[in-house]
Amino acid sequence: MKDDWDKLFDEMYLRGYAVLGRGGDAEAQALGAVRLAGVEPPAEVLDAPCGYGRHSIPLALAGYRVTGADRSPVLLAEARRRAGAADSPRLRQADHRQLPFEPTSFDCVLNLFSSLGYRGEEGDRATLGEFHRVLRPGGSLVVETMHRDRLIAIFQPRGWDNLGGGSTLLEERRFDPVSGMIETDHVIVGPDGQRQGITYRIRLYTATELVRLLEEAGYVGVECFGGLEREPLTAQTRLVILARTPE
Repeated sequence: MKDDWDKLFDEMYLRGYAVLGRGGDAEAQALGAVRLAGVEPPAEVLDAPCGYGRHSIPLALAGYRVTGADRSPVLLAEARRRAGAADSPRLRQADHRQLPFEPTSFDCVLNLFSSLGYRGEEGDRATLGEFHRVLRPGGSLVVETMHRDRLIAIFQPRGWDNLGGGSTLLEERRFDPVSGMIETDHVIVGPDGQRQGITYRIRLYTATELVRLLEEAGYVGVECFGGLEREPLTAQTRLVILARTPE
């Protein structure tokens, strides 16, 4: 069944975040993530959620056997369009809390660009458990995300971005650093003044909290960094976590 998140990760996401290209150089991030994971082509990689393929496609071009999974049929259709005639990456519509893959199917799972926190701690526990289930023994999970301490340092209550063609993205934010919850009014104003918007809430974890969730899900050797090249984690960096399944 559809819920409020499906309204955001739909045409609205393509009209806003995809146009802005938020998240930086996707190819460099994807290749950095698999290097950190310690896997080389033709390793089996799951990119979940894969969105419109910004990480899955460059990994497939680099020779990895990539499966991209996402709940949104709209974003998957855009990923297929961007991939062109190529038969890789393989794209599957799936909720990452309940993946349609056999146990031990992948050498590596990538969860990039703040893709946890949308469905509460219970949902994130289910997601991390599913990633653990589909990873092979000794497989790697790479998580790249905003973390609470960085948001405290850079928080801006409002902002706007020009989307081109006379459209503007407006965002007003409210942040509770104790609960780690940020609530955002996300509104796209078209050239005719027509508005399309949604209000959503995301849980932002500390590194300590995410490490605990991963260890409780059965991962071992959990490491935290401030970047995909193993930079030190600080309040000025995003959070990258490398975790493994037991051998």
